[in-house]
Amino acid sequence: MQARTLKIIAALLIISALFMGIIGYKISQQEIKRVEPATATSTSSDYVYAQKLLVTTRTLARGDTLTAEDLTLTPFPIKVDDSFNRIGDVVGKTVEFDIAKGDVLRPSHFEKQSTLTQLIEPGHRALAVKVDEVVGTGGFLKPGDHVDVIFSARASKETYDKSLSRRILRNVKVLAFGEEVESERPEVTTPEEKKNQRSGREDGKKSRSAVLQVSEKDVNKLILAEERGELRLVAVGEADLAHLDNGQSDELTSDDANIEDDATFIKAVTGLTPPPRPKSVYVYNGDKVETVRVPK
Repeated sequence: MQARTLKIIAALLIISALFMGIIGYKISQQEIKRVEPATATSTSSDYVYAQKLLVTTRTLARGDTLTAEDLTLTPFPIKVDDSFNRIGDVVGKTVEFDIAKGDVLRPSHFEKQSTLTQLIEPGHRALAVKVDEVVGTGGFLKPGDHVDVIFSARASKETYDKSLSRRILRNVKVLAFGEEVESERPEVTTPEEKKNQRSGREDGKKSRSAVLQVSEKDVNKLILAEERGELRLVAVGEADLAHLDNGQSDELTSDDANIEDDATFIKAVTGLTPPPRPKSVYVYNGDKVETVRVPK
């Protein structure tokens, strides 16, 4: 009797297991049918993008000028700082770095490296001088302007109790004035930076220094003049610059009494007489001439 009962119980358990398996399978199929339409709906719906950014449509090399065909507005799901969202802000600008196709365009792609050193012409040096609103021609000087440098000193023992005012350099190019540096191309900025630029247009009157392009042989003269007296920057007019560009000579290129030679200037400013040039003797030997320095 017990064996028969156990067989019946085992059979019931097997039937129950089969029944529960069938029920579980049907429930899982119903769940899959509900999930599939929801997934399809989610895939077809549009995502909400954080912003649209300018992306390059081709590989750009340093020095390339941007055109509208080089750029496209692409939606981005995350916000990217320091980027552009209008093609008109950058068309016509020149990139300073290589940019791969598909890269997001950034202001850093237009930033020059060593801006000042690229502006210095051969045989010249960039030298900063202290300025204020008066020294800097009322603060209206701009990078690219040309100036004459005037040296003045009050009467003192070093100047033999005489006041001095001499033009020591002429037609000197201004490379930088305050925080503004000369640039051949307009600076590229984001809309937020453009607002900051407007508020900084009066910085010229608050400038503390001007960087001048000085001939290498005149660097020491300018440093000495700044230490011994006061400097004034006198703006050169466009008409005079036009004469120079056309190869015409005017008072800017003529030697007159206002420009002192180095020896006279040093003596007048410091009271010290520069050492004389060493004497030399020419020795003729056939068709050859040899210069021999005579020791003191």
